[in-house]
Amino acid sequence: MSLRRIVKTSGAMMGGQGVTLLSQLLVPPLFLRNYSIAAYGDWLTLTAAVTYLSTLNFGLQTYANNQVAIHYNRGEQEEARHLQATALVLILAIVVTTAVAATLVLFVPINTWLGLSTPRGVVSVTIYLLALQVLVRIIHGFFVGMYLIVGAAYRGTAWNNATALGMMLGTAAMVLMRASFIWIAALQLLIVAGFCILTMIDFRLKAPEIYPRFRYAQPRRFGEILKPSGYFGLLYYSNFFVYQVPVILIQRILGPGAVVAFSLTRTIYGMSRQSLTVLSWAIGTEITLIYGKENWKQLFRLYELSERVIFALVPVTTIGTLLATPMLMAIWLHKPGLYDPYVSLFMALTSAVMGIKEHKYQFQTACNEHTSIAKFMFSSYVVMVCLAVPGIHYFGVLGFLGIWLVTEVIQVLVILRMNQQLFAKVSRLDFSPVYKLFALMGLATALSAWFAFTGGKRPLLQVALIAVVFTVALASVGYVLFKLADVRDYLRNRSRVLGR
Repeated sequence: MSLRRIVKTSGAMMGGQGVTLLSQLLVPPLFLRNYSIAAYGDWLTLTAAVTYLSTLNFGLQTYANNQVAIHYNRGEQEEARHLQATALVLILAIVVTTAVAATLVLFVPINTWLGLSTPRGVVSVTIYLLALQVLVRIIHGFFVGMYLIVGAAYRGTAWNNATALGMMLGTAAMVLMRASFIWIAALQLLIVAGFCILTMIDFRLKAPEIYPRFRYAQPRRFGEILKPSGYFGLLYYSNFFVYQVPVILIQRILGPGAVVAFSLTRTIYGMSRQSLTVLSWAIGTEITLIYGKENWKQLFRLYELSERVIFALVPVTTIGTLLATPMLMAIWLHKPGLYDPYVSLFMALTSAVMGIKEHKYQFQTACNEHTSIAKFMFSSYVVMVCLAVPGIHYFGVLGFLGIWLVTEVIQVLVILRMNQQLFAKVSRLDFSPVYKLFALMGLATALSAWFAFTGGKRPLLQVALIAVVFTVALASVGYVLFKLADVRDYLRNRSRVLGR
């Protein structure tokens, strides 16, 4: 386990989350200031409608880069080169084919199907340009992921950060000029394509010995790669069902006003959960490399230590955000009327459960032990979407949020059992920390609920003070409850060893 590499990866990911946070703080207010709420709702729906294209690589880049890293770190360089080149050819074939097929959107009434107020011509061209952007991102993602192979995932993350920063600045500039959606999408496409080329050049200079070369491709092995990659594809489709489909359903059933309120509240909780996401993804490189070396004892130790940190942070981030949301709505968006305590409460609970899940399934996916989890997550999200339609019709946004929360809880319980199977050769997992976290979250939610429901009527300074007090109290309780002193001592000892 390389603490130095984890720190570098965490730093790069924190930089990325900083860019994401800045984008989420900057772009929505700019849109709302320069366009109508209905127009911004249309833009959110358009971007959601094309995101599903990111699933068209069937998880090829994730599976291939994980597996190439495993072979490469076992000294199986020839197999690594063949697998890498074959996967790249397959991805390029999918991207080109889809780019041609996507031209059909130019000839169909997408605006009518999605219930948009933006003119048909603008909608069609914008969707096509956004689709091309997503396809180029697939290629970019493949090359970014290759840095994992040589233990430099942080460098690939840095290129992702640079791309995101360029996208944010370009989009903000276009929005300030009140440009057409077409020009916004066109500029985003150019930025992504430019950074994709720069990333390819950098990786060739960094690791020429494992840079993909078409002569190593073995088309006869396409089927061998597609099956396990397809299960990663199910995970990506799951993301589409949980993030994009609800936006489209709410747009169709409740209208753009509900879409904006729902999306912005979800954005706030997404931003607050980034600290958990960074920690969970930062250890991904170590999981893959340790698994490749078959060091199960060290992998189990990484699981236990990281679990303690994540569980201590879950109540801090979610309850703190729940109490601070009225202030964020007023200061960030200058629209305190968008704050709905019921929506915020459900979103907080859902975000907490997702923080747990994102840590747990990282150990399955980073080891390419993802088949069962992919099947279950996909099927459960399909059921969730089917139930969401009547739920939204009868109970509005809360109808969807309630179903989403129950779905996430069930997934966490199932994934914990899958983790147990992964570590069956080492030790039986201790589920007591999970029970402690659920109990702490239940108590913290009950204590903070009254403040959350009255937060919209309180002075902003008072809201901020209450949020800080609760956050500090939960951090102190979590430090003791999940024994973070042991994690501190372990890291201190490891630092001393590395410093010698």
